[in-house]
Amino acid sequence: MHTHVPNPITQVQLDRLRRAAGDGPVLILTHDNPDPDALATGQGLSALLTAWGVPNRMVYSGLVARAENRAMLNRLTPQWEHSDTLDFLGQYPAIALVDSQPTAGNNRLPAPMLPSIVIDHHHPLRDTIPQVQYVDVRPEIGASVTLIYQHLQAAGLTPDPLLATALFYGLKTDTEDLLRGATPADEAVYLELLARANRLELIQVEHTGLPRDYFRAFSRGLNAARVYGRAVIAELGLMDRPDLAAEMADLLLRLEGAHAVLCLGQHGNVLHLSLRIEFMQQDAGLLIQQIIVPPGKAGGHGTVAGGQVPLHGQDVNHLIAHIEQRFLQATGQDSPGEPLL
Repeated sequence: MHTHVPNPITQVQLDRLRRAAGDGPVLILTHDNPDPDALATGQGLSALLTAWGVPNRMVYSGLVARAENRAMLNRLTPQWEHSDTLDFLGQYPAIALVDSQPTAGNNRLPAPMLPSIVIDHHHPLRDTIPQVQYVDVRPEIGASVTLIYQHLQAAGLTPDPLLATALFYGLKTDTEDLLRGATPADEAVYLELLARANRLELIQVEHTGLPRDYFRAFSRGLNAARVYGRAVIAELGLMDRPDLAAEMADLLLRLEGAHAVLCLGQHGNVLHLSLRIEFMQQDAGLLIQQIIVPPGKAGGHGTVAGGQVPLHGQDVNHLIAHIEQRFLQATGQDSPGEPLL
């Protein structure tokens, strides 16, 4: 390894994971509207199970709409299948949940059902976790990719160039090139994967073309943004894709003097929240717990957090105003606010 970081995954843990998987087939799920970290982690787990001779299937729900994420899905992890109903859960003796946790509110696993395997790096640790057969949840780690790579490494497996590229891109995006919440373990894995990644495939994913709708949505988002001292809020209204809030929040955090950003938008019957805070401020995962309102669920890590509130007939404008008020209180901002543009 380029950086000497001991691998915490032991043979005992690998054996426990192997037992939790059983004879298969294992259904691998992740959070709705999966990001590159989720897609790559699932692919890494699939490779490990396949090497063990355990049949498995990867299914995601929601949308993969961001242009780069779509390019990654099509080019690097095409084995993922899409289904929003999951009416086949009963056919699988074992279910694995990656980059999410049971009852987190951001995945389609019905509440009474428990997965056999959970691999995740988000706050908070859900109260269902002790009942899961195999768990590796480490909120201090920058990306779930790091966790699954350590499992592959402990099992003596070297990812092929396509898998290495997917894993690298997942780690790169979730930690913003190691600048966001990365640990020495993430750094070590990043360097190993960089050496194995297919650079041409990486360029194709990172520089994929953007549709005109992308620029229209960004224009609307910038015009919606308001600045409250060191906090920024953007109400995005009806969004044609749920990850627009996250993309907008990433951009707005770069505003000079901004310490915290909250973007909110409605997709379908759900209000999506994306929170970003400046490095060295309080933990975003803890901050979003102060902002979210029932029956919403939220989680996060380091400088990044997100949440969803199902809209069951309540007044959306009232709900948004309430959440924004909580955000401004939690960040200690009491200025009246002014348009960004």
